[in-house]
Amino acid sequence: MERIALTSLLLTAVVSVSAGALRQYHFVNQKMNWTEAQKHCREKYTDLATITDTQDQNDTERVIKRVKPEADHVWIGLRNTNTWIWSLNDPTFYTTNESQYRNWSKTSPEQPQGDGDCVFMNKFDGQWHDVKCNTGKQFLCYNASSSRFIPVNVTKTWTEAQSYCRQYHTDLASVRNESENDKIQNIVQHNPISPDQFWIGLYRLWVWSDNSTSTFTHWLLHEPNSDSKRDDICTAIDIKNYQGQWVDDPCSGPFPFVCYDDDKLVLVKENLTWTGALKYCRDKEMDLVSVDSQEIQLRVENVTLMASSAHVWLGLRHSCVLDLWFWVNGQTLCYEHWDQGHGTREENCFTTVRSGAIQTSNQRWISLPETETNNFICTK
Repeated sequence: MERIALTSLLLTAVVSVSAGALRQYHFVNQKMNWTEAQKHCREKYTDLATITDTQDQNDTERVIKRVKPEADHVWIGLRNTNTWIWSLNDPTFYTTNESQYRNWSKTSPEQPQGDGDCVFMNKFDGQWHDVKCNTGKQFLCYNASSSRFIPVNVTKTWTEAQSYCRQYHTDLASVRNESENDKIQNIVQHNPISPDQFWIGLYRLWVWSDNSTSTFTHWLLHEPNSDSKRDDICTAIDIKNYQGQWVDDPCSGPFPFVCYDDDKLVLVKENLTWTGALKYCRDKEMDLVSVDSQEIQLRVENVTLMASSAHVWLGLRHSCVLDLWFWVNGQTLCYEHWDQGHGTREENCFTTVRSGAIQTSNQRWISLPETETNNFICTK
């Protein structure tokens, strides 16, 4: 019976699927400029790290700290384009070149001067200034249904103002030409409670290396603060000095970096027996992970950092009939990472079938009865 089961396992192929999963991050402790780091990530993994939420941020910090807990500047995939765009991005709203109208202040210091990534208008002269987006200011919304500009006399950050305008009107105000700029200036000048400065919808675009549309940021206070006229400003995480917050740096700076991988390993935080875990993965058109190289081992170690059990099942199985360990993808062991006393001695075949797991404590493999229940890792 075991020989039949073994043959079945050896002949089962891994099925590729299109279903997504959480990305896996990989810290590369080699110093490169941002462009070199991007090239390395695209060759070895998928791309430089994109961070979409707090969980991604925490995972990125975790893989850095594991190798280099005192890391200061570590590249991620966010880069400044030095391109200013409007929050209201409907192309039908603008005729030729209207989206490119600007009324930057020409008085000293000439704007934009790198004070921030968001823009306010001065109601006295109608000129524009760049400033930190987390500054509190009142703002001007645009309502498309009434074609009106609406002053809002509530202090909010630029992002909060944008959300408010999109919820109650259409968006933060775009300014398409000099006539419209004069009109807006006149509106706020005749509003007795309008402030001297108010948000409009212009902001500086930062983009991720993989062209992700993620808007999540984790900037250190007063960052980014590099010269807005430069287009070679990139983003780094600082663990040592600023608890993982982001800082901007010239892209030429040689720093280590974080990549992410789309060839995903999926950690399932459900405790199942080994055969239950195998069935779960295959029901999802995946398989239990096989570790046939140091590179895959390192990826598996990254995944197990988030496990909720002390051991995590691998696709590793022992055959008493053949007296060998094998992977469910059909391979025998050409790469091994056993803990001391495991995998090298004769297994006890009189009690229960043995299967392989990785320990979350030291990342070494151990032999366990298949009836134990643990988290497990599926792979495409």
